[in-house]
Amino acid sequence: MKENIKEFRKMRDFLICIDSDGCVMDTMDVKHMRCFGPCLVYEWDLGEYRDEIIRLWRKVNLLSASRGINRFQGLARVLENIHENYICVDGLEEYLRWVESAQELSDKSLEEAFEKTGNSCMKKALDWSRLVNQSMAMVSDTKKPPFEGTEDALRLAREQADIVILTAANRQEINKEWEVFELAQYTDLLMAQESGKKEDCLKRLLEEGYEKDHVMMVGDSPTDLVAAQAAGVLFYPILAYQERESWESFPDALEHFTKGEYGGSYQEERIREFQENLHIENK
Repeated sequence: MKENIKEFRKMRDFLICIDSDGCVMDTMDVKHMRCFGPCLVYEWDLGEYRDEIIRLWRKVNLLSASRGINRFQGLARVLENIHENYICVDGLEEYLRWVESAQELSDKSLEEAFEKTGNSCMKKALDWSRLVNQSMAMVSDTKKPPFEGTEDALRLAREQADIVILTAANRQEINKEWEVFELAQYTDLLMAQESGKKEDCLKRLLEEGYEKDHVMMVGDSPTDLVAAQAAGVLFYPILAYQERESWESFPDALEHFTKGEYGGSYQEERIREFQENLHIENK
């Protein structure tokens, strides 16, 4: 599986970009509840409030409009709440500015920012992220399987479109998961958190010569929808806790997509279902 867009070449008229966690891989609950949340409690010494912090992490990162955001963005939102309601988080303001302004939200980028500033919150966030990676590496692959129906959908999509994994997660982690379950064979490129923001990745892929209505983003989070809309491409949602049903419906969506009939009312109905599922008001 290619990991550098410089090696990627447009081979088909259509392009489908697919998120990984919570979309293809059944990983959201196990990663957030067994890794992200507990590592936050450990790093900031919040054992006294453990259950409350874990529930807060779940609400922000799984059950709200911020589902699927980059780990450092999710951390920022939770730390703001902790700072207001539990303990003082030293150095928080500078960390929040980095999250808002950084072109790349990754361990490497954060390490570079910490080396320049010596900010204490950045250091703890970096240690937290590395601890998360170690924790996730210890989770058995059997606890992180693909959702039922994904391989059939990927095989079908690969017959008609170039396939790119587009994720805000760590590249090494995603590569391993797709290789273990032999799904990488259906893909052409992996663009992870190290590749930059999803919106920018989509725009860069469009430079390969795809028409915007020939590009679809498949995702489970509002950030996927926002990225698709910002890039002017189409969006197909995988509904949280209805993933199998979403993949069962994918062949119909693929047919509409390749016939040029996906935009308009068909897509609007999919987005409405998506927003209702996450209790997001359509503004």
